[in-house]
Amino acid sequence: MQIPIKKTLDKIPGGMMVVPLFLGVLTNTFFPQVLNIGGFTTALFSKSASSTILACFMFLIGSQINFKLAPKALKKGALLITGKFIVGASIGILVGKVFGPAGVLGLSPLAILAALTNCNGGLYASLASQYGDETDVGAYALLSLKDGPFFTLVALGASGLAQIPIMSLVAVMVPIVIGMILGNLDKDMRAFLGSSKLLLIPFFSFPLGAGMNLDNIIQAGGPGILLGLIAGFTGVGAYVLLKLFKEEPIIGLATGSTAGNAVATPAAVAAADPSLAAIVSVATAQVAAACVVSAIVCPLVVTFAFKLLRDKKQKKMDKIVV
Repeated sequence: MQIPIKKTLDKIPGGMMVVPLFLGVLTNTFFPQVLNIGGFTTALFSKSASSTILACFMFLIGSQINFKLAPKALKKGALLITGKFIVGASIGILVGKVFGPAGVLGLSPLAILAALTNCNGGLYASLASQYGDETDVGAYALLSLKDGPFFTLVALGASGLAQIPIMSLVAVMVPIVIGMILGNLDKDMRAFLGSSKLLLIPFFSFPLGAGMNLDNIIQAGGPGILLGLIAGFTGVGAYVLLKLFKEEPIIGLATGSTAGNAVATPAAVAAADPSLAAIVSVATAQVAAACVVSAIVCPLVVTFAFKLLRDKKQKKMDKIVV
């Protein structure tokens, strides 16, 4: 008896990414002990596995980037960062200016900025590989600058207390650069490595989900869910910038998420500004909820926009033919 698993996943928006990710969330929520039994099981399915598998994915993607396309990848990365930051920072700063440190609807400027000024790199890479090209995925090297509290501190007017994580950027780029060198030296090796890249998507999606927990959503309540929904649409800034600079814009929407490491941002910011310490616990729970919710919303947004644009192009082609 054959079960059409692949065909079913293909029918779900971003299914090859979203379904394994959600299964990881459910496993970590209800059966976390399964992920810690050791051996190959923990090595492949626990949250710590995502970084290694994602690094391998970056290597494979790098092998598909022609040296001539590298400047384009950096350009896209700069546009993605700028667009995402403008939208996230604008929302957080506006709330702070109008409503003060307490914020509105239970969301403080700290929680908003921590959640909206970065994005889930693994989710972006997966969506970029499905709906973009090699330069879109290669843009992740520069997009990795959004990790950590730096941009949140900048938006809060405390950029002097932070340092740009240069070595973090270098660490992200090394697998991509090595892959680029190998792929450019041998076209047969490029073809071989390129045939494997999509295979890794579900394998790093599950561990990404295993780092999240449904309890985070319950603890954060309505404000946390609202923050996740907002985060899911913050990619519109990157979309607009890509379109303005004559690039395919859809992939900009893939920045509409909250990174898992953003959960630590409120505490990091409070360490720089102790006056925010009182709201750290609430902000942390809300950011954690935003990670889970946006990881589900973002692929839906990207897939819907991709299909909408594809249908419009098809209608134009049909008119030209007629």
